[in-house]
Amino acid sequence: MTPLEKAIRFLGGYSATARVCGVACQVVSNWVRRGRLPRTEWTGETDYSTRIEKALAGAVTREELLSIRPSSRAIVGEVKEI
Repeated sequence: MTPLEKAIRFLGGYSATARVCGVACQVVSNWVRRGRLPRTEWTGETDYSTRIEKALAGAVTREELLSIRPSSRAIVGEVKEI
């Protein structure tokens, strides 16, 4: 079980996790399918890992949630050929 799956389970499922993060259930489902939070967690555009950590009072930490990183290509964005 990944830290993300563990957090979702502790929070009570996809709906509860979606409420904590302010997103739709489908978004949480996409995170699970990809096996990680979105790349925006590493670029500083979102703070879902912090929200989850606070909701769980540290039972699953931000560091654990961010331990599975996206590829560097996903963080920087696709390079287009000209």
